[in-house]
Amino acid sequence: MKIDTKELEDRQIELTVEVPDDQLQRALRAAARRMSKETKISGFRPGKAPYEVILSKFGEETVFEEALDELGQEMYRTSLEETELEPYAPGIFNDIVSREPLTLRFTVPLIPEIDLGDYRSLRIPYEEPVVSDEALEEAMEDLRQRQALIEPVERAAAQGDVVILDARGALADPAEGEDARLLDTKGVSVLVEEDSDFPVAGVYEHLLGMEPGVEISFEHTFQDEYPAEDLRGRTSRFDLTCLEVKSRLVPDWSDDLAQNMGEFESLLDLRVKVRESLQAQAEHNATQTHSEQVMQALVEQATVSFPPAALEEELERLLRELSLRLQGQNLTLQDYLKVEGKTLEDLRTELTPDARERVTRGLILGEVVELEGLDVEETEIDAEIEHLMEPLGREGSPELRKAFDSPAGRRRIAIDLLTDKGIKRLLAIARGDTIPEKETVAEPSGEDAVEQTITDETEAAELVNTEDAVEDLKETE
Repeated sequence: MKIDTKELEDRQIELTVEVPDDQLQRALRAAARRMSKETKISGFRPGKAPYEVILSKFGEETVFEEALDELGQEMYRTSLEETELEPYAPGIFNDIVSREPLTLRFTVPLIPEIDLGDYRSLRIPYEEPVVSDEALEEAMEDLRQRQALIEPVERAAAQGDVVILDARGALADPAEGEDARLLDTKGVSVLVEEDSDFPVAGVYEHLLGMEPGVEISFEHTFQDEYPAEDLRGRTSRFDLTCLEVKSRLVPDWSDDLAQNMGEFESLLDLRVKVRESLQAQAEHNATQTHSEQVMQALVEQATVSFPPAALEEELERLLRELSLRLQGQNLTLQDYLKVEGKTLEDLRTELTPDARERVTRGLILGEVVELEGLDVEETEIDAEIEHLMEPLGREGSPELRKAFDSPAGRRRIAIDLLTDKGIKRLLAIARGDTIPEKETVAEPSGEDAVEQTITDETEAAELVNTEDAVEDLKETE
C-alpha cells in the first residue's frame, strides 16, 4: 500500500492512499456477499449467489458503493498505523483521486501543539487591594438609606422626598421620518435630590415643589458629552405628571438599627462585618483582574496550533450554551435567530473569535496542568460534592447528589478542580511565589482539564465519512 503525506495548515495532515488491487477485489467480493444475503436472488440461497451474478443484477457502481465505506475505513486505519499519526478527532474522507489504481484522499486532524515558552519566568505583580475609609462610609450610608421609612404625604415635594411620575419625552426638532419619541413610562419612582437625573440631568429644579395631580413641561438640550451621539446638541421636550408624593425618613445610626438589619451585636460589629465583606469582594475582583492579566500575557507568549475540529467543537459548545440560556427565556435558537435577523451561519461567524480564544486559553491551561503534574484526589472530589450540596441543607437532594456522584459528575468536578489548580499555579508563578519542582505528569491529563477529548486511532478510523465517495468518483472520471 502506497501512502503519501502532506502537511497542511492548522495541525492537519493530508493522506493520499493507493489501495492494492487485491485488497480492492476482496472488498468488492465481500460487499457482493453482503448484498446477496440481504436480497433474494432466484436460484440461489442467501449469500451464495456468485460474484458475477451480483454484478449483473446490481451493477458495478452499486457494488463499489457498498464496498467503499468499509474499505475506506480500513485504508484509513491502516494508514494511521503505518504513519504513526495521532489523530485529535475523526478523520475526513475528501475524495477519490483516481479509480485505476484506486486512490483515496483523507484529512487527519492532529492533536494540538502548545509551546508555553519559559512560562515559569512570567512575572506580573499582584496588587493587594485596600478598602478605604471612604468606601466603608459609602457602603454604610447606602445601608442606612435602605432603611428609610417611606410614607405618602399630601403636600408639595421637598428635597429627599420620592415622587411617583408618569413621564414622556420627545425630540423638539425630529428629522423627516425620524421617530421623535424618547420616553413614555408610567409610575416611576424618582428621588428628589440635586443629582437626580431621571429623565435627564437637572430635573431636580422641576421636581422640587411638585404636587399630586400636577403636570409640568420643560425643554432640555443634550450636552455635547452626552453618551448617545445622535442626541448631542439636540433639544427635547419632557412632560411629567406627579401621581404621588412620599416622604422619606432616614433613621440615624444606632446599635438598635444595626441589630434590626441582621445578626449584628452592635453598630461597631456591623461596621466590622461590612469592611470584611468589602475586603473579600475587593480581593475577589483583584484576583480576577490579576488572573486575566496573567492569562493574556501567557497567550501572547505561547505558540498554540490546533486543527479546525477543535474550533468546531468549541463553536458547538457555545451554541449549546446559548440554546440553554434561551430555553430559560422560553425561546428556541430558531426564535432568537429570527428576532435578530441572522442565519445560523451568521451566528457561527459571530461566535468564532470567542470560540478561538476559548480553545487557545483552554489548551494553554491544560498544558500548564500537564507540565506542572497537577492532580486531583478522590477525597478532593468528595469534599467538593459536599460543598456543592451544602446550600441545600443536611438532607439535600438525593437526585442531585446522585448526579454529582456519578462517573460523569465526578469527572466534571475533577475537571473544574484541575482547572482551578492550574489557574492558581499560574497566579503563584506570576507573583514570584516559591513553586514546587515540576512533577511527573498525572492523570487526568491537561487535555482533560479543558475538556479536549482526543479520539484514539481506532475510533477515529471507524468514523471516516465516505458517503459521498461515488459522487466524487464521478467527478474524477
